[in-house]
Amino acid sequence: MATWTWSDAWVFSSIRGTGPDDGDRLSEIIMTADTINHVVLTEAEFARAVPRLLAVGLIGADAEADRYWLTETGRALYRQRMRRRGLFGWMDAIPPALGRLGEPQDSAWSLPAGAFDQAVGEYFKQAKQTLKRLGGPTVQDPPVS
Repeated sequence: MATWTWSDAWVFSSIRGTGPDDGDRLSEIIMTADTINHVVLTEAEFARAVPRLLAVGLIGADAEADRYWLTETGRALYRQRMRRRGLFGWMDAIPPALGRLGEPQDSAWSLPAGAFDQAVGEYFKQAKQTLKRLGGPTVQDPPVS
């Protein structure tokens, strides 16, 4: 029996776009995920969560166009569960909300080859530029997988 994972909630909580035209790029989702959990999301976590979230209608995704967004249902769930919670409130609010949706449906889904590594590289490049501009510490390049 499949169960919702903490990573499913993390991915859901990291998506901010509201439709295909303003959907988040994968590098933006990785940045948000790092911001709200202080660790970089893995490709396996992302690739497992996306089809589960798609199946229950919480997100939309166009991997070829590199766009991901919350559906109206997803935005409503997020607003309802995150009311009066701070940046890290998703940790307590979202996992039980997903659990109430029933057993997740796993299905085959994948990113275009190299897309995840490219997005991580874009995120680290942006982080390095931001830290340099702010006079912060240097950031190591991510290991090549």
